[in-house]
Amino acid sequence: MKLAVVCCLHGNEPYGLEVVKRLPASVQYFIGNENALEKNVRFIDVDLNRCFPGDPEGNYEERRAVYLVSKLKDFDYIIDLHSTSNECPIFGIVTRINKNKIFLAESLGLNKLVLMPRRVAKGKALIDYVKCGISLEVGPHNRKENSEEILSAIRNLLNNPTQNKELEIFIAGNEIRKEGERVIIQNFQEIKKGELIMDGNKKQYADEDFIAILVNEAAYKNILCIKAKRMPLLNLYKHKGAIT
Repeated sequence: MKLAVVCCLHGNEPYGLEVVKRLPASVQYFIGNENALEKNVRFIDVDLNRCFPGDPEGNYEERRAVYLVSKLKDFDYIIDLHSTSNECPIFGIVTRINKNKIFLAESLGLNKLVLMPRRVAKGKALIDYVKCGISLEVGPHNRKENSEEILSAIRNLLNNPTQNKELEIFIAGNEIRKEGERVIIQNFQEIKKGELIMDGNKKQYADEDFIAILVNEAAYKNILCIKAKRMPLLNLYKHKGAIT
């Protein structure tokens, strides 16, 4: 198995540096956005994880995307490290699903995997341009346990992995824009239609049942969360466009 880890595609998510320092020698790593990391900002010109496969004549992030694609093309598996601005259990993100990606998520020991369809992810993320890639999210950004949780998942994959058959798969849907003043929901909370989701002078209620992901993420201005639905594995294989 030829595995590589990518950290710091966003320069304000530095915990990945601690992860890559502690990887075994058999695992190669790449620092995604070095300039943004130096300045502790998400990006310099454009969001690096929204501009793949890049442009060799483009801005800094577009050129960086070209470099990363060229370096990662021969790896069997890519693990792309991210963190959230709010408290969040570790979970994986893929933009398309196949049996190999499900195997990867299970072998990492993940309990949760989110499918971000093309209409959500726009087809410009790093994991869209590698053989088999998964993004790992955990948070918040500066939580001291982040690096150890990610390293534990990578060890699961490397050391005779036992597949986690308890993996839950979610399919992301539409965004919910903020209308209230105070967020009162949490990541992966199951929300019922009519439930209060933002409080304050103006109250905001759920228009349908959903599971909340990426709640009140600082990088997504005026977005409360993304709606998701739980998808049983057997049904997932019937989901148009999800399984390749």
